[in-house]
Amino acid sequence: MKLIHIIGKELKKDYKSILIFTAIMSLFFMWFVSFFDPELLAGLEEAFEAYPEAIRQMVGEFASLSEFGGFLNIYSFSISWFYYGIYFILKSAQNIPREIENKTIDLVLSKPIARTEFTMGKYFTQILEVLFIYYGVMMSVLLGIIIFPTVSVVDIYLNEVLFAFLWNFIFMVALISTGFFFSSFLTSKKSLAFGMGVVIFFYAVGQFWQSFPEGAQEIKRISIFFYSDMSNLLVNHVWDNVGLHILVLLSYSGILTTSAVIIFNKRDIPV
Repeated sequence: MKLIHIIGKELKKDYKSILIFTAIMSLFFMWFVSFFDPELLAGLEEAFEAYPEAIRQMVGEFASLSEFGGFLNIYSFSISWFYYGIYFILKSAQNIPREIENKTIDLVLSKPIARTEFTMGKYFTQILEVLFIYYGVMMSVLLGIIIFPTVSVVDIYLNEVLFAFLWNFIFMVALISTGFFFSSFLTSKKSLAFGMGVVIFFYAVGQFWQSFPEGAQEIKRISIFFYSDMSNLLVNHVWDNVGLHILVLLSYSGILTTSAVIIFNKRDIPV
């Protein structure tokens, strides 16, 4: 019950900024859907093939502009960590440390609230906020599919698009978990530095592993970005290893979150 109270309090504090952010992103992606034109983008796809390999690797192992799923992958899912991830990494990495640095945690922990409830309340609040944003963006994309004449519903693999939103949401939870882990034992500046540093390292490994020497390419498996690459699903309609990749992302989030709670519970914070 106290956990729900903490979540409600955090949501009440954040709801205006989340509503504004959701509205902006939803309108942005609905507007972006209007640019989808298979015939026009088919010509751009040929030009895209001439780009340096490093640029093409930024959107995943497979790319297609003339298919709606591939279009969404290039302009939305492959760079979602930039659209939403940076904001939530900043927030998750600094949420708990700021409570400590501003001494507001003294009042919280002096009450009969378990540390686990406090930390998990912060964590679940951010997950609910991401879920709300993704739902708004997904509905705006679906509305754009219906409204704009250049998008043919018949040619869209709607089940893959909807599943890609779920997959991308799970990836975003993994990013939040990264910042949350460092926030459990570091100051706000150090937590932010390590959180962003790890994510940037994962991005470089997960996106550009094909540029590494053949013997070093297996390093891709340590990166959560490798497990978030949905280009094979959205471009080739292949579901191979999708379940395994999602399981890895969920396991990563679970391990980091559990570790963060344990570390924070043992941390010496005088109240």
